[in-house]
Amino acid sequence: MSNVIELTEELKKEIDDLPLFIEYRRIKSLVDNSNELSELKKDIAKNVNNKEKHKELLDRYNNHPLIVNLKELESEVSAYLKEICEIINKK
Repeated sequence: MSNVIELTEELKKEIDDLPLFIEYRRIKSLVDNSNELSELKKDIAKNVNNKEKHKELLDRYNNHPLIVNLKELESEVSAYLKEICEIINKK
């Protein structure tokens, strides 16, 4: 069983070192630490009863270059991990 754990840890390290995952973590960090996006989220929450303003702010948030990039990377990461799961489950 320890061999399985060792192989799993090795696989995780290999995945973590892939450029796709490095870029994902970099962009995720930029999003998480963005004051601009944080303020936008607060404004979205404050304007939940004002549908027009809420939609405008939400559109601005969802179209922000960092968010667009993050969503694309999340999709790529998800597809990559799904492919790995499919390969593992075949064995």
